[in-house]
Amino acid sequence: MLASPLGVTLLSVLEAGRDADVGSWRSLPTSTPAAVDAAVDAVASMSFGELIDAAVYTGVIKSGPWISDAPTIVAGAYRHAEARTSIAEAVNDRFGEALHAPLDRAAQQWWTDGSSWFEQLMPLFRRFDRVYGAGQFTWAGLWSVTDPPPEVLAQLAAAWEYEMGPVSRCSLPVRPEARIFEVHRPEDWAQLATEHHRQGKPHPEWELPGINQHHRRVSSLLDVPGQRAVRTAIGRHVVPDWRSVARHYDGVHLSWLGFITAEGCITDLGNGDVTMLRYWFSERTHWLADIFDDPFPAAAPTIDCQAGRRHLPTRPTAPDPVRVLTRLLGR
Repeated sequence: MLASPLGVTLLSVLEAGRDADVGSWRSLPTSTPAAVDAAVDAVASMSFGELIDAAVYTGVIKSGPWISDAPTIVAGAYRHAEARTSIAEAVNDRFGEALHAPLDRAAQQWWTDGSSWFEQLMPLFRRFDRVYGAGQFTWAGLWSVTDPPPEVLAQLAAAWEYEMGPVSRCSLPVRPEARIFEVHRPEDWAQLATEHHRQGKPHPEWELPGINQHHRRVSSLLDVPGQRAVRTAIGRHVVPDWRSVARHYDGVHLSWLGFITAEGCITDLGNGDVTMLRYWFSERTHWLADIFDDPFPAAAPTIDCQAGRRHLPTRPTAPDPVRVLTRLLGR
């Protein structure tokens, strides 16, 4: 947490806590011993759902790729990270095991808001060269999430841009023989990207050289020793060759610890080459093969996203996720 851009920014969010008037998380540009002590006490009584709700909020709203003031926010968080070490220790002591949990094959869920754009992705698990961004994931893959606590449901729907209507979900059991690559830290992602490597497409956001990176916007970050949020000159941007990955693994699982430490965190590979996991926005598994038993409705299939911070337009009925997923899998 003290090394990654999302991790240090999450510490600032935990120190600031929630805004009592609107219920949303905040962040602080500075740190005080009293506020740090209060945050340590708050973590001791916090639920796991509250923690990951703060983490998803941080990864999208505070340190996300499309946030214009993210470089300034992250730079400030890095400068005060050492003062917040006790908050990081409290998070590790209370939630370390849950954050580091490997894939739970019996607790996977697939979500949908009924968007018709899924039609464009069929059939899955074939055209692995169709990638998003620089290539941090492939459109030929399928996403699942491990059954999350209720506190984070609306935040997840917003992070994944489910905006077309009511969100529904189904359970997606994973077969025992599924081959899983686990990402718990940036070094795991670097291993995946270097063992199954290809050069990424130009990165369009502020973290690496591209159309939206301007030295003036990232100058505050460049002045922070040891930061892993931005580079202005690189050799190659190395990303996974998803076709090669699919020959060795059926899915790549990013744990909650992996999300907090690897999302948006640049790993220098030598000779100017870098890699960076981006756009995953939560604990998730990126599936590269149909390695599932039959999906079935989740215990609470429809999520009330109207209670979240992003209000979604309503539809008369939520889509049947089992039927949509069955079509998507080509069954």
